Amino acid sequence: MSTAYLLVSHGSSDARHQSGLNRLAHLTQQAIADKLTASRKGWHDELHWEETCATEADRPLWAGRVGQSELPEWILGTATLEAAEAPLAMQIEAFGRQALARGIRQVLIVPLFLLAGVHVTEDLPTEIAIAQRSLQHQVSLWCTPHLGDAPGLFHLMRLRLTLTGAEKCLLFAHGSRRRAGNRAVMGLASALDAATAFWSVPPDLETRVLELIHDGYQHIAIAPYFLFPGGITDSILHRTEALADRFPRVRLRLLSPLGSSADLGSVVADLALGMGQRIDARDRAQTILSPAEDGITA
Repeated sequence: MSTAYLLVSHGSSDARHQSGLNRLAHLTQQAIADKLTASRKGWHDELHWEETCATEADRPLWAGRVGQSELPEWILGTATLEAAEAPLAMQIEAFGRQALARGIRQVLIVPLFLLAGVHVTEDLPTEIAIAQRSLQHQVSLWCTPHLGDAPGLFHLMRLRLTLTGAEKCLLFAHGSRRRAGNRAVMGLASALDAATAFWSVPPDLETRVLELIHDGYQHIAIAPYFLFPGGITDSILHRTEALADRFPRVRLRLLSPLGSSADLGSVVADLALGMGQRIDARDRAQTILSPAEDGITA
């Protein structure tokens, strides 16, 4: 069955977020095309794709097909939970109708969230349910696990940290008042043999870096656990520069956010091409979600 893929991110008033989302969508499109072509190479078919302009906020829409059919086999678009002109449910509905106009009756939503917080467990299912009621039975909405649950993300993080050559790596996340969210970050950091620090809750960046310096580490890599650049990542850069000025003998390397990596596009493509669980909009209470530069040296 032909499928439409909708990448959903948090959204931001910072223009770099949408720019980063568009770039990640383009990288994902390329990865999907490569994977579909590879899976069908025995057919000697050629994959065609086009880039058009979606009606919502002038966001690009990618369409592709294998073989000579006039209808696209899949399309890919983007939407955001916040900082958009329309609520997410209306964005999903509009995308679903775009898919239907192209002969596609199945939309697979890919949540680009690193942690299973309120947005993933409550907000997103609510918006999907509203959209499904509007679309009725014309288009079926499905959903994949959120990005943070993708096995490929762990391997990507491990590779990024290994390539720094640092004595110790520090995973820096936003943090949450809910301990469960922080435990997920700490568990990931432990699996990566990295330390942790948070933006909104202790321990903060300075405290953790000072602890690592006290423990004798002279080469520390800081990996922001964020998808796209924004105000917080700007502040992380400034704080890293300030720490580098205070400790000139310590080498601090700040990595870029995850979203600029072509490898992340492959991870998202794998998530999209896997099977999500159906979102049943008739009973939201029973909705279940399936389980730039390489770096800046300060």
